[in-house]
Amino acid sequence: MIQTSPEHVSEIIKSIKKGYVVALPTETVYGLAISLNSVQALEKLIYLKRRDLNSGKVFTLVPESKDAISNYAVLNKTAREYIAKYVPGELTLILHKNPDFSHAYFDHFTTIGIRIPASPLFSQILPETGPLLLTSANPRGGQPAISSDEIAKTLPKVDLIVEGRTREGKLPSTVLDLTGKKPVVVRQGDLEV
Repeated sequence: MIQTSPEHVSEIIKSIKKGYVVALPTETVYGLAISLNSVQALEKLIYLKRRDLNSGKVFTLVPESKDAISNYAVLNKTAREYIAKYVPGELTLILHKNPDFSHAYFDHFTTIGIRIPASPLFSQILPETGPLLLTSANPRGGQPAISSDEIAKTLPKVDLIVEGRTREGKLPSTVLDLTGKKPVVVRQGDLEV
């Protein structure tokens, strides 16, 4: 495990491109991020999270830009309105997966969670890393971490930890399911939609 500061952007980018699992702060809680294109990183992330493909929980996809969302998900008028208003930000949207998007992990699912954090760190790394997979930084059943110190204790096998702390009492992103006739809040975070 290596620790680095948010100023070491090039080291964070290199680590993600190498297939490392990187713990980094978002504007909500800490997340574990990997390259969408690294099978090795995906296997490690599934191991760290003790995630079963049949659990119903799916890692969130972070597109490289707002304009790229349609490469991964089907966007209707409602989805476009929420994206215009809340992305980037503290909202994860559950959408129907774009049938043209094929991926070893997402091919198991018909829906996809999309979020672009509003954290300045993400706006610096995404143009270089391309799309990421993101999940909260905690072992299964645990509370999402809000500091790099917590991650060092609870997830010592993470490859790189970006030092820092998110705000005390901050909730994970609000999750909004847009796959039905009406929007449904699946998880309420600090953001009210």
